[in-house]
This record gives sequence, structure tokens and C-alpha cells, in this order.
Amino acid sequence: MKRLMGILALCSLSGVAWADDLTDVTEILKKADAATLKVKSATYDVTFDGIGAAKKRTGKLRGTYTIDGWTGLHPRRFHVKIKGTLPGSSKVHDIEAGSDGEMFFLVDHANKKAYEDVEYGVMGSAVRMVLAGLMAEFTHPTPFSAEINANKKELKGSKIVGGEDCYEIHVVYPSVGGQAVWCFSKKDFLPRSRVDLFDTLDGQEAGMRKILTRLVVDPNLDDVYFKLDLLPEGYEKIDDFAP
Repeated sequence: MKRLMGILALCSLSGVAWADDLTDVTEILKKADAATLKVKSATYDVTFDGIGAAKKRTGKLRGTYTIDGWTGLHPRRFHVKIKGTLPGSSKVHDIEAGSDGEMFFLVDHANKKAYEDVEYGVMGSAVRMVLAGLMAEFTHPTPFSAEINANKKELKGSKIVGGEDCYEIHVVYPSVGGQAVWCFSKKDFLPRSRVDLFDTLDGQEAGMRKILTRLVVDPNLDDVYFKLDLLPEGYEKIDDFAP
């Protein structure tokens, strides 16, 4: 019995597929597409950073995202709370940003300043951090059609992401020449991580990694949550775009 338990534990740690695991990569992607298409809104924690040759050239962030609906270009409504750095800088930005579908806002907690406008550009340079942690597939009308139709896709095996047992899939996108490694939960087929891979101009391997945890699908959302809240004492609202 002890020997059997040891073998079972080893198989679990090494990502060996059990009999009921799917092995057809296209089938897994189609299930991921169908499951993600049902998501109308989502809340999740995310970490984002660079790997390989991109590690020193990529900003880092940790935050919580709530997204709802789709406009055709980006989620219709969103609210994010982020702490992170921009590329080439060690300065930590503590920001809150969002949109109710009409107005966009940014709160710079470090400097106690807030910005609001009908243009998303009001978020200034912080928009790069906002976009970096976004998993827009959750509200996109065709979340994984590009992956399903890719000429090259491979099931790499299993991987644990944030405590979630996942299928790990490598996809090459012929139209843009990029590639990514996705991890989809075996339980609900929703994405838990994405690593975009590329080569630098001098041929080094690089990538950008996004990992999701504490995912909640279709949470109960209050309209007020997507608006600029009453500012704490000492904060100033600036009638201009953020730098």
C-alpha cells in the first residue's frame, strides 16, 4: 500500500495524465471557448511579470480585477486595484482605475490625486498596467477562436496553477507570428494563466506571464462599484489627464 501511495503521489506531482483526462488539444480548446463564452463578468486576482530576457524590461504588478460586458474593443465596465512598477523603474505605483461604460477614472493613491474623463487616456501611463493584468477573454464574444483555429497547438501536459489542476497548451499564432502557453482548469475549463512567448532582436527567449487566482464568475456587481467613489480626505481631483 505504501508503495502504491508513493507511485500515485509521484504521478500527481509529475503531471502524468489520469485515464479521465482529455488528450485532444482541439477538444480542450473548444471546451475552454464554450465555458469562457458563458462568462458575463468576472473578478480575479492577478500577477504579471516578464520572464527570460524580458524579465528586466517588463513591469510587474499584483492586483484585483473586476470586468463586466464587452464594447467591441475592451470590457464595457471594469474596476482594478493594482500595485506595480513600470518597465525600467523601481517606483511602486498604487493605483485604482475603472469605467462605468461612459466615464473612465484613475486614482493615484501614492500622490493622493484622482482623474476622470470620457476618454480612457485620462489614465495616462498607468493604462499599461491596467491592460497588462486584463484577461479580456472572459467577456470577449469569441474568446479562443484563434487558438482553436491555430495550425500548431500542442497539449504539453498538466500543471498546477494557484492550486488549480490545469491542462497546459502551447499555441503558435500564424497570423501574428506570436505564441503562447495557456493553462485551463480541468474543473471548469476557464483560463488560469497565459504566457506570451517571443524572441528578442538578438535571438534571446523572452515572455510575459499572467497568472490568475481567486477567480469568481458572474459576481453580484453594484453599478456604483464602477464609478469614481468619494475621495478620501486629503485627495485632490485633477481636471486633466494623468501623466
